[in-house]
Amino acid sequence: MSALAWVDVFAAGPLSGNPLAVVLDADDWTAARMQALAAELGISETAFVIAAGPGADHRVRIFTPVRELPMAGHPVVGTAWVLHAGGRTGERARLETGVGVMATHVRGGVATVALGPVAPGAEVDPYEAARAVGLPSAARARIWSAGVPQLMLEAPDATAVRDARPDHDALRRLGERDGWVGVSLYALDGSGGRLRADVRHFAPLVGVPEDPVTGSAAGALGGCIAAARAPGGGELEMVVRQTTAAGRGGEVAVRVEMTGDGSGRVRIGGRVVPLFEGRFVDEDAARGASGR
Repeated sequence: MSALAWVDVFAAGPLSGNPLAVVLDADDWTAARMQALAAELGISETAFVIAAGPGADHRVRIFTPVRELPMAGHPVVGTAWVLHAGGRTGERARLETGVGVMATHVRGGVATVALGPVAPGAEVDPYEAARAVGLPSAARARIWSAGVPQLMLEAPDATAVRDARPDHDALRRLGERDGWVGVSLYALDGSGGRLRADVRHFAPLVGVPEDPVTGSAAGALGGCIAAARAPGGGELEMVVRQTTAAGRGGEVAVRVEMTGDGSGRVRIGGRVVPLFEGRFVDEDAARGASGR
């Protein structure tokens, strides 16, 4: 029988970070049923753990309220922690996703994952993108991907990030046209000797108007910043501090190794906090009621 674990990912404590539902033993679930549950729960992503192919310990399918994603950072990080906490994997595991097998590591309350190669995409009009998030201007705008294409949009400062009022319909149109899933509005903060980025992330194209903390986008942002600071290659460590207009958010630790060709490797991680566990009541009846 399938079970459900609910955790908060990239969280300082319970009821912070980004919530994640992980459905275990979901091998007999259809994609339609997975999508229906993700829509029912209404959080950014719901993860389903099923049997993996060769070279992986488990396979993870990830659904937003409106569609399946090939990969997303906080579901992989949270699922790695849930599997380890339940004794299903050791500290190190390999999780199969729609973009390939990803290496994860869990130690205590912290989980990390090595994302796919981070690489730049097309530049876009920063003025047009800034207007869509409710700003008069932005310094630069470029698509970056660490498994999922995201638009990195640099704001003048942290106040502009905090005060942004996005036009979700405009963002949806731009994402469909230019081929990105979400937009990270960010401002850098180098005070205190450690590089940080204040971020808000909007992804209405996949049914997530504003995401509390976005792992794949944090990795992509790390690549974006590393390429600008060390165009000949090198390493970068930074912390992404993400929040929403409602004040919910968390932190992602990002480590990037860039090569001279503008691409690189990125690892993200953060704290995972368990909230509750449950089971599905009379799964056969639920299938009959839904017609699946």
